[in-house]
Amino acid sequence: MRASSLHEATRRGVVEADTARRAATRERLVEAAYDVFAEVGLHAGTVEQIAERAGFTRGAFYSNFASKEELFLALMERETVTRIAGLTGRLDAMRPHLGAALDEEQLAELLLDVLCWAMSDRRWAIIMEDFRLMALRDRELAADFVQMRDEMVSSVRRIIERALDGTGRVFTIDPDLAIRLLISTYLDSVRDDVLAGVADGETRTVRLTIARLVLALTRTEHED
Repeated sequence: MRASSLHEATRRGVVEADTARRAATRERLVEAAYDVFAEVGLHAGTVEQIAERAGFTRGAFYSNFASKEELFLALMERETVTRIAGLTGRLDAMRPHLGAALDEEQLAELLLDVLCWAMSDRRWAIIMEDFRLMALRDRELAADFVQMRDEMVSSVRRIIERALDGTGRVFTIDPDLAIRLLISTYLDSVRDDVLAGVADGETRTVRLTIARLVLALTRTEHED
């Protein structure tokens, strides 16, 4: 191998290794931020807490993110992408078992399976609530929140419509509005459980509430 080719291969290897290290550092900071923000919130959580939780210095933090807010948005983007991918995979696994004649209980199981994959993590529910409250006070952050929420709603809508397609039901109102109602109802139940100190896991009441809401918002394709 010529010296120039060897030098170029070495340079590429160094660049790739540096890129991998940087990606690993960012991921550890994002994961640490998930814990810190869920425990104390965005405002109370500090750069030092996040860096220490990740095992890095303050300098390492600022070599990857300009601010806590930038890291927060990176966390939200990662979680949204991950949860949507999980939803899609979950539905693909469920589809062979879907039938058109689902009763109320079965419909509840179906929809809760979909919603749980996206939103059941209590840390996620707490962080989302923090994000919403901050967005109400910060116009710039509000734009990021609305964009993320709309992207999530659109993705969940497509997934749930695919799920409902197997049941022969369609929404009777604007699908995005229907999905927002379903998500809000579900998250309300998660927040209530957090406030009440209820152990993880869905109750029969929550399942029936979601099922009845779906039945109220949909009809069979053959109904007038």
